Amino acid sequence: MITQDSTMLNILSTAHQIAPYHSNIQITGESGTGKDLLAAIIHALSPRQSRPFVKIDLSATPENLVESELFGHVRGAFSSASQDREGRLSAADGGTVYLDHINELNPAIQAKLTRVLQEKQFEPVGSNTTTSVDIRFIAASRQDLGRLVRQGSFREDLYFRLSIIPIFIPPLRKRLADIPLLVKHFLDKFASQYQKSQPRLDTGALDLLCAYNWPGNVRELENLMERLIITHDGASCITPSQLHLDFDFISDASLETLAEQNLSLDQIEKLYIQKILLKTRGNKSKASRILGINRKTLLEKRKKHQIE
Repeated sequence: MITQDSTMLNILSTAHQIAPYHSNIQITGESGTGKDLLAAIIHALSPRQSRPFVKIDLSATPENLVESELFGHVRGAFSSASQDREGRLSAADGGTVYLDHINELNPAIQAKLTRVLQEKQFEPVGSNTTTSVDIRFIAASRQDLGRLVRQGSFREDLYFRLSIIPIFIPPLRKRLADIPLLVKHFLDKFASQYQKSQPRLDTGALDLLCAYNWPGNVRELENLMERLIITHDGASCITPSQLHLDFDFISDASLETLAEQNLSLDQIEKLYIQKILLKTRGNKSKASRILGINRKTLLEKRKKHQIE
């Protein structure tokens, strides 16, 4: 996990602190923030590291198959059960189970999972034989499980058993100091993977990456860097217009966040002018009206800030 953000460094410190224990963990954060990576780090630092780390995406598993996926089934348990099948929980015995999108579980499966956390036992679908397991659970959700409990859509007892150690991962737009590090890391990674020369970003492009809201967080940034490596010739600097970002996600709030990073007025002015020019697709007359300046002043500011 590549970071120099103080909040993220505290999270990594917490991961080292809690890894040796067996308490269950609940990780909350937007999609693409690295919840699965943090879970893998905790497992790798734990005494369970030699045992399986089993990832289960509950949003990608059909609802009618979730119970069998988790607990397994015996032959004849349902029409398509032609043979016994071991569930993912049995396969993870002694290790760690990462339950992504835990909020997707229906009430019946929530009840069975609560028993596993409490008694470390369950029965496969269609079986009367009890299976015992030793598992550490790390549950992840984009939604606030506490709010879902208050709304009655998530079991309170399951919530408290999963939330012995709660961790919230902030979105990338709150971790601006990490963006240059991540950009370099992903450019290095994909340049090596595709055996291509690594392009350079001009200061305007990097400033724009720091102003962008990143709705897809680190995953979106990684995808963008991969595309740049594939599509750019590497001979010239990448400019803001070549990023092809959705500039509706560059908000005034982003600029306020940038102001908190002790950027100069000139730097913020440059970012805002870039945003308006890109939103108006280079229409200088329209951009001038939005900015409240005349066309000549806009041209002077573009020259001053070296905006193409």
